[in-house]
Amino acid sequence: MSAETVELVLDPYDYDFHENPYPYYRRLRDEAPLYRNEELNFWALTRHADVHRGFRNSTALSNSLGVSLDPISRNPEAYRTMSFLAMDDPGHQRLRTLVSKGFTPRRIRELEPRVRELTTGHLDTALESESFDYITDFAAKLPMDVIS
Repeated sequence: MSAETVELVLDPYDYDFHENPYPYYRRLRDEAPLYRNEELNFWALTRHADVHRGFRNSTALSNSLGVSLDPISRNPEAYRTMSFLAMDDPGHQRLRTLVSKGFTPRRIRELEPRVRELTTGHLDTALESESFDYITDFAAKLPMDVIS
């Protein structure tokens, strides 16, 4: 008697996927190293070596339509809201080179006291409030405060 094979479907919006994505990742790596989701219109590379090569091949793989699965956000103007996340080389590399000068190991060490101060401030505010949404009240604010 053979075990019934469950169809391999990656739905990044599925609750079960968010609760425990690792079994999905394992099946994808084992059964579909290059995975296509027709319904949501996306491809996924699932093996580290393939992802690594893909990041370095903007001829074959492109971010020019953005990195969102939302069809409204996925368009040739995506770079206007996603900055260089929605750019391919050479434009992406040019901007990355400019920005990277602000993120040297020395500069990051210099930022640590300020990052701790900002973190404490956001968490203190959360402790004083009746409710707290981690994404809205902390995760979305802290990176923007650090780089601004």
